[in-house]
Amino acid sequence: MQVSMSPVRILKRAVKLYGEKTAVVDGDLRLSYAEVQNRVNRVVHAVHEMGIPPGGRISVLDYNTYRYMELYFGMAASGCVLSPLNTRLSAEEYAYILNDSEAEAIIFHSDFKPVMEQIRESAGSLKYFYIADGPADAEWITGTYEELVKGADETSVKGEPEDENVMLNLYYTSGTTGNPKGVMLTHRNIYANALTTIISFKLDDCTVWHHIAPLFHLADAFFLWSVTYQGGCHVMQRQFVPQAVLQTMQDEKVTAAMMVPTMINFLLDLPELETYDLSALAWTMVGGAPMSPANAGRMMEKLGCRYISGYGLTETTPLLTVGNLKSTLADADEKEKMNYITRTGLEVPGVDLRVTDTDGNEVPWDGSTIGEITARGDNVMKGYWKLTEATAEAIKDGYFHTGDLATVDAEGYVLIVDRAKDIIISGGENISSVEIENVLYKHPDVLECAVIAIPDEKWGEVPAAMVVTKSNAELSEEELSAFCRERMTRFKIPKQIKFFPELPKTGSGKILKTELRKQFEIG
Repeated sequence: MQVSMSPVRILKRAVKLYGEKTAVVDGDLRLSYAEVQNRVNRVVHAVHEMGIPPGGRISVLDYNTYRYMELYFGMAASGCVLSPLNTRLSAEEYAYILNDSEAEAIIFHSDFKPVMEQIRESAGSLKYFYIADGPADAEWITGTYEELVKGADETSVKGEPEDENVMLNLYYTSGTTGNPKGVMLTHRNIYANALTTIISFKLDDCTVWHHIAPLFHLADAFFLWSVTYQGGCHVMQRQFVPQAVLQTMQDEKVTAAMMVPTMINFLLDLPELETYDLSALAWTMVGGAPMSPANAGRMMEKLGCRYISGYGLTETTPLLTVGNLKSTLADADEKEKMNYITRTGLEVPGVDLRVTDTDGNEVPWDGSTIGEITARGDNVMKGYWKLTEATAEAIKDGYFHTGDLATVDAEGYVLIVDRAKDIIISGGENISSVEIENVLYKHPDVLECAVIAIPDEKWGEVPAAMVVTKSNAELSEEELSAFCRERMTRFKIPKQIKFFPELPKTGSGKILKTELRKQFEIG
């Protein structure tokens, strides 16, 4: 007998075994799993009453709130598709995505009312506008989200799809070059990734997960499925404010979280960090960008938790590797252990990952030969929305091609050395921007940095570093160059170092190197 792999089954299990347990904490609001299921039922009936057909798209533009919990599971049971929107886009970008996805309804936080009013006529497919955390005080607003939910039927719904391969979520990539692409993820993709995540991170019903990274992005959202499957608790952090994050960790006795390196750097830079009780925090997954061993060690010391690296892409739902330490390496010295756990990691269960050369052959496991990460598994996307050619270009010979360049060592640990487009080729030598960034992060006054290639008449291109210093730090270009000269080969030393108050980032916290390149008028 086969049963459809769908997140509908995930919530059903949590309600069955942990119905009265707190499922989600959002400020003063606390909902049990039974209460979440009741609201999910109402969401499903509300969607059906709107007349949105199976496969119809509903967008959400919100912070990390309890609404994400019920919308993710509600769409799974309704037969419709949820399309989460990045909270940091321009009006033009929102209009493009809403039109491209042909969304019929949108649920938006009141903070985004001005931008919704600006684009409502240009987003021609939208029929319904529901506002959250605010009144429906304009003629074009259909109603409030709470009125929509509370006014709907609460009777239970079965909701399991007949075809587990139908689209469930439509995520738009951050669009660092050109228009963003819609990534189609299915019920099967999400269910399979939930099982992989539970195994890889050993999640259980004692997990208190802190949603710090934005839930519109899969860097954090995939834990919504996996933590629910095991009956854990979800703690919502609406926006990233370092002091508020630490206060929530203390108050809710958070056991685990996911953050990008820039978030961690801001936490570690707080003078009052040691005044917070973070004793419940067991581990933090670091993803979205590589973190140097020096910063990882500093994180473990100051936050008092384990560091776990994680890597994946929206197109892979997202998890591909996790940097757990193999038992066969338990007797290695501490420095060697740190080098292993800060690598990109080992392929996770359910994923067949390879690092291949331009001919499609696996590179030697020698820790130095560079190839592209490719992967296949139940987690790989259905394809790009309405982009047949782009899908065919990304998925070739049964493997998804990530565009990330990496090496593999003798133990099977993958180490990303760069994005293909971020490799710096100087005088015929390949230079990894990540390698230079790792050296820069060793300087005690560097908060965050990014290295890009800039044009050079003699060498073709050379590395340049963009740096943000820690608060009250005084650091000159000469001092940082001298620091680099002591730690790396001469041709890898940044030829220019520029200091900034902050670096441009995507909504998920990744540094936007494309924006930095524009300052040098390069592509």
